[in-house]
Amino acid sequence: MKKTLLVLLFFFAFRAFGQTPPAYIDTLFHGTNGLENKLPHVGISIGILQDGKASYYAFGNLSHTSAQKVDSNTVFEVGSNTKLFTALLLAVQIAVGKIPETAYLDDYLPYKVELAPGLKNKIRLTDLASSSSGLPTLSGDEYDDLLFAKDSVQPYKSVDKDYIYRVLRETTVIPDQGKYEYSNFNYGLLGLVLENITGRKYAYLVRKDVLNHLGLRDTYTDSVPGENVAAGYYEGKPVDYLELDALKPAGVMRSNATDMLRFLGYQLHPPGGPMGTAIELTQKEFVSDSTLTTALGWHILKDEARDPYHIMQGDTPGDSSLLFFDKKRNMGIVVLVNESNHNLTGIVLDYLLESMFREE
Repeated sequence: MKKTLLVLLFFFAFRAFGQTPPAYIDTLFHGTNGLENKLPHVGISIGILQDGKASYYAFGNLSHTSAQKVDSNTVFEVGSNTKLFTALLLAVQIAVGKIPETAYLDDYLPYKVELAPGLKNKIRLTDLASSSSGLPTLSGDEYDDLLFAKDSVQPYKSVDKDYIYRVLRETTVIPDQGKYEYSNFNYGLLGLVLENITGRKYAYLVRKDVLNHLGLRDTYTDSVPGENVAAGYYEGKPVDYLELDALKPAGVMRSNATDMLRFLGYQLHPPGGPMGTAIELTQKEFVSDSTLTTALGWHILKDEARDPYHIMQGDTPGDSSLLFFDKKRNMGIVVLVNESNHNLTGIVLDYLLESMFREE
């Protein structure tokens, strides 16, 4: 298989504690080429939802100096998987009729923020959520380079509302509109637009309209209570949590395998009402090229060996995460790691899928 790109609370019974791990999990953790031998200091939490049954597996400790083991309730930064919730928040506004699916950016900006003539009535809000607006990205572009030159440790800390609107005003052409390009800027701007639409702050909105509605009680946009929190590492060195202001909608969230697997359960079986309509909208194809199709937040990957599936990965300076679901196989997988290692989460997913499919 190709490498992957690096509410009804009773609906699912998320109970899978004490089960004997399948052989492929033991191999992943303790085999010759497993984590114990190759990456002994990593902490990883895995959740697998298959045909309505949730199973959780964990390896390692909260940190290199802690004796506390990682488990399904250990909280990690989920980085860009935050974008899935921001996209869903947009879809909720569409589903309840507050804005049309075809809404343009122009109509939801402060009166002092005027788009250049070449941008007027061209950028839809769904273009922001599908990362196809053609706007700057704050991800490997010139603006990103300047931010890292200013502060290589916390480059996005200084990106506030004024910064987002300034970059928007400075943008005069969008030659790549309609093409997918990974973007943090799009989601920072989308978060501000959602605040303008509702008159509420992003953290309040996402808690009220998404997290509470889906019963995600251990997913946070601010400080995390308790001590079951994974430390973060980059190339073996400890790093701090990512500090964000206007880019919170692009990467602020922290969560655990239990909540993320519950979220995937609703992707597989959306509830009734506006929330279900919103979830289905986020899964819809919006942009497609020869290798990648994007929905709202989600990437839809197509492999010759199997049916299309939805996936999203998130990386911060210290943690990496991956969410995957396959509707046809009625399966969801979450991988959370206390090390910034984009490749590792993809490799773990590939290994799990290949192992599970061999058992079918």
